[in-house]
Amino acid sequence: MINWVFHISFIAMLAFVAFRFVKADLPGWVFWASLIVKLAAGVVLGLIFYRYYGSGDTINFFEYAKNLEQFNEESQPRTQFFLFILKPIIVFSGESYWITSLYFSLISFLCFWYGTKVFSSFYPQLKWISAACFLFIPSIVFWSSGIIKDSLASASLIIAVVSSFKVYKKNKIQLLDILLILVSAFILLKIKHYLLIAFILFAGVLFTMMLFRKLSSLWRFASLIVIVAATFTTQFIHPYLEIDRIPWTLHQNNQAILEKSDSEDELNIELENETWQEVLSNVPKALHAGLFRPSLYDPTPIWGWIHRIENLMLTILIIMSLILSLKLKPQIDWPLFLASLTGILLLAIMLPLSTPNFGTLVRYKNAYMPYLFLISSILPYRYLTSKTEE
Repeated sequence: MINWVFHISFIAMLAFVAFRFVKADLPGWVFWASLIVKLAAGVVLGLIFYRYYGSGDTINFFEYAKNLEQFNEESQPRTQFFLFILKPIIVFSGESYWITSLYFSLISFLCFWYGTKVFSSFYPQLKWISAACFLFIPSIVFWSSGIIKDSLASASLIIAVVSSFKVYKKNKIQLLDILLILVSAFILLKIKHYLLIAFILFAGVLFTMMLFRKLSSLWRFASLIVIVAATFTTQFIHPYLEIDRIPWTLHQNNQAILEKSDSEDELNIELENETWQEVLSNVPKALHAGLFRPSLYDPTPIWGWIHRIENLMLTILIIMSLILSLKLKPQIDWPLFLASLTGILLLAIMLPLSTPNFGTLVRYKNAYMPYLFLISSILPYRYLTSKTEE
């Protein structure tokens, strides 16, 4: 009991400090309500895996980290890195799964709150949309909470993205932003390398287009060469980033997931060989799955209805955005829009190819769903608010 009282008090203190010093132009209840939802989501995640499944990644990670000296799986470097981060939190929590889960959820929440704060500071008229997309969409909150790699990965991704966004909007480089980008990119490299690829493309497109708008022709050409060269050389940072290895990696993951999946849980996306031709031929099906599935007609467990309803809402928002963009011809921040779209589409295609299973896909796709929801909501939100003000 004393352990619980101490840690709940300490978490409340950390949250209060964040509330005072990382202020967003939103009512205070948004911070506290979204924090409670996030912490509760991590607890619910644990309850589902403990009580319903009886096992799972979140339980395994906790047990492995408790006995880290016995975990010598050199074939799983990403898991080892995650366990090294998890271990001190477990020790600090008194080896309590539930308290450790609260700390992981808190870390994730603070990163998402920071992202909401940064975006709403540059687009105050969209503060409610950014809060809704980053803090309250059920599946996004759920799969970025608790003791899972996705909590740390999604938190790192949003820090990297909004730090790059700050550099772009302010048109100047600050040491804090660079440090946040580097640390976040390192964590992504270690636990979710495909998210690092998406971030590199996002940042590469964003800063390339930014430079093209501001520099003379000669400097534009020189900057393009530097950025393209830097992007290309990233493939040598890690074996999984090598361009020639991508079809092989996708094929191996695809077959491994299909072997473990029930027929009802499959996406009907199978890579039969390790060639780029096979990968490209499955891109249309993968993109449809990455954006819109599971849909209303897909078989999923009872809680899968949450994902179905969210995807239905997303479909409506995308259709509305397309119609409104043709009708209203709004001003668009093209560098930011195209950079975001590049990263989102890459993940929306690659993840279904690599994980053709509903259960795995709904978990992994939440890395990009906040940004997709945000982009798709802007025009409908502006249109509806303008109509209500008339």
